[in-house]
Amino acid sequence: MADHDMTEHEPKPDSPHALIDIAVAFWKSKVLLSAVELGVFAALAEEPGTLDDLRKRLGVEGRGAADFFDALVSMGVLEREDGVYRNSALAARHLDPRRPATDISGYLEFLNAGFGWWARMADGLREGGRLDFSTALAAAGGAEGTRRGRGARLVEADSGSDTFGEAFATPEQVKGFLRAMTGYSMGANQALAEAHDWGPVGTVADIGCAEGSLLVQLLDRHPQLRGIGFDLPSVGPGFTEHTRAAGVGDRAEFAGGDFFTEPMPTADVLVMGHVLHDWDLETKKTLIRKAHEALPAGGSLILYESLIDDDRRQRTTGLLISLNVSLVSAGGLGYTGAEARAWLTEAGFRDIAVTHLDGPEYMVVGVK
Repeated sequence: MADHDMTEHEPKPDSPHALIDIAVAFWKSKVLLSAVELGVFAALAEEPGTLDDLRKRLGVEGRGAADFFDALVSMGVLEREDGVYRNSALAARHLDPRRPATDISGYLEFLNAGFGWWARMADGLREGGRLDFSTALAAAGGAEGTRRGRGARLVEADSGSDTFGEAFATPEQVKGFLRAMTGYSMGANQALAEAHDWGPVGTVADIGCAEGSLLVQLLDRHPQLRGIGFDLPSVGPGFTEHTRAAGVGDRAEFAGGDFFTEPMPTADVLVMGHVLHDWDLETKKTLIRKAHEALPAGGSLILYESLIDDDRRQRTTGLLISLNVSLVSAGGLGYTGAEARAWLTEAGFRDIAVTHLDGPEYMVVGVK
């Protein structure tokens, strides 16, 4: 008899499957990340194809290929009609390398290569070290032989160790890190371009700008804006390439520097997105104070993060991101909206507001 019930039912609260579903969640994740590694979305962006066609184009020989592609259909990232697979609208927008302004493939490559970190989570929690993520950064930059998190190892996590030394060790690793950060911040950047009142703003500086993804979103939507990207000097070529490719290079200026040793640039609005969580408490407060010093009277600081809820009970993603940061940084942890309010108040900001952006992302705005 045919099975006409197409629904995947949620388990009952007291069912063992409520726990098993959590335990096997990495299966779904690994299918998506493997599809990026195999080039599924890039291939289908070029041309839709049948199962046999995809097997040949991607070099997939395993007998589970049909299950693999149909699992992607069930997850909503592929579509299949009359035996022909194509990217869903979501995948076409965010997993097509030909669309750099919206492509997040680099971040998924980074996550795929970093599976080894989380396999060693228990070691990191027991020993207190951090995981060297240079291999994942190289893989996200396209290096051969660095996939699947090979080489994940614990290193010292004292306050003087260099969290991002591996990220900037080679041009290849710089490229991988920048692509990953573009993908990671894409949703927040797109939401922020609409969530804040940019009408009265003339200049905006993105502190820790990576490829300039935030400025691409802002300058594309708000033609009066001029943007400054502030990051380590080695980031400059990637910033210039990305902003020019997105058509905003004439209004986006790169300023190379180190925010620990040099002043932050002056602009009407300073943004620090996914920055503070990388550092210990005193460093967080120092960066907020430096932003206050750089802003003109009436200027605004915007922080955005996957904030932990104040009661630390609901926002699982915020808690997991904080846990991830604890595994790969020297002193970093996530934080709550209440903690951010307190730090901004201490630095002299007023009119502080916490607002939802997109998914797990929130922004905290303070005025000087």
